[in-house]
Amino acid sequence: MFFGSIDEKAKPQIQLGMGDWEQYKILMDRRIYLTSEIKSADCECDEFCRSPIMQMVGDIMEINRYDEEHGIPLEDRKPIRLYINSPGGEINEGFALVSTIEISKTPIWTINIGMWASMAFLIGISGHRRFSLPNMTFLMHDGTNFAWDSGNKAQDKMKFDDRFSSEVIKAHVLKHSSMTDVEYDGLARVEYYMLPKDALKQGFIDEIVEDINTIL
Repeated sequence: MFFGSIDEKAKPQIQLGMGDWEQYKILMDRRIYLTSEIKSADCECDEFCRSPIMQMVGDIMEINRYDEEHGIPLEDRKPIRLYINSPGGEINEGFALVSTIEISKTPIWTINIGMWASMAFLIGISGHRRFSLPNMTFLMHDGTNFAWDSGNKAQDKMKFDDRFSSEVIKAHVLKHSSMTDVEYDGLARVEYYMLPKDALKQGFIDEIVEDINTIL
């Protein structure tokens, strides 16, 4: 899942507090992959009961801690590269990663290597620099709501979902794009598919990759 070369001589000299060799690789290579549906952990299957998204949140925090403790200036910090190919998923889980990306002092680059759809789209546009391979897919829409329980409780949940969509998600999209308020309102309730050139025009990405070395 994670790739990259590691300086074997450096390993014994660094006290990571991260528990294992794979986590050390993430710290040094700074490459993270989101290539599945975004969902909460299945505690019956995961002995640590931590979802992939929460693992990514932890990795980003650990890298920031490492850079801070080693006194690395912001302009000299090696970026974290987050490669994304995801159909989206749970909004609460996803916004934990969105918020972590936004407050990270160590720069985070997001790269579309397949699809940014729904919640994955909102994660992707959060990057400090945002890239796409040619011919990738982008999808922005208002998501899917599921409500159950008593009628009143279901209505309360739907009201909150509407508020979250109109306040949080809208503000997030406008913050990370050149889209206007009127443009967003006109597209918020449709399946808005984009090619990389469309995403670039709307300000959702900063660059369409022509040289693979740019994102390695």
